[in-house]
Amino acid sequence: MTGRAPPEQALPGDTHVWIVDLATSATALAGIDETRGLLTAPERLRAERFVDVRLRERWIGAHTALHIALSSHIGRPVQFEPIGATAKPRVVDWHGDFSLSHSGTLALIALRDNGQVGIDAEVRRAARVSEERRHLIEVAGTALLPDNPLPSSDPQMSFLAAWTRLEAISKMRAMGIGALLEALGIVARSPGPEVVAERARAFIADPTQPMGLCSIDVTHLDAVASLAMSPPSGVPHLHDLDLSGH
Repeated sequence: MTGRAPPEQALPGDTHVWIVDLATSATALAGIDETRGLLTAPERLRAERFVDVRLRERWIGAHTALHIALSSHIGRPVQFEPIGATAKPRVVDWHGDFSLSHSGTLALIALRDNGQVGIDAEVRRAARVSEERRHLIEVAGTALLPDNPLPSSDPQMSFLAAWTRLEAISKMRAMGIGALLEALGIVARSPGPEVVAERARAFIADPTQPMGLCSIDVTHLDAVASLAMSPPSGVPHLHDLDLSGH
């Protein structure tokens, strides 16, 4: 499941994904928050910790976009429930699920009214990881989504694409990326690539915890992204964030 899809009437379980190019919208989004005060007090405290002005503006932009997407979908301003160290954030008085990923100048927001969702994006960057660990992550990423090969002609993006598949699943399951890597055998003393691949195939095919996994096409932003969904997990509806009226 890849590519850009037109918005359609939402059905129960449908997943919607907003693609936000912060290179062109971060300043406008920060201005919207300054005018409308969308961010919560904890979010403002988090934003103030950024020393780098550009990084702070992008962070504010990504989270302002999250508020716009959620409030537009739900029909009201949102507040978030207090969460623990590993629990997923939840919107007060809404039973749906959402996931935000922010990497460089790209933010992706996924939400649905029923079921669970997890999204992860990575813009092109150099990853500091050993060759052995890189290989195991790519083995797992390939086994998790065999019908959608990694971009093998681009080693940098091949690794990042595999990584987003793991991160999206860990976000959907709220299990933490470390726990998922351990479950798959991507550890210091790994049982080897064959076992990692076998565990990844078993993980994605587990009938007791079914899920859908797909790639989101953000190649025009020199990035890769993956989306994990609990059933029903059809083709997601992709949107560019509309700032008109804000």
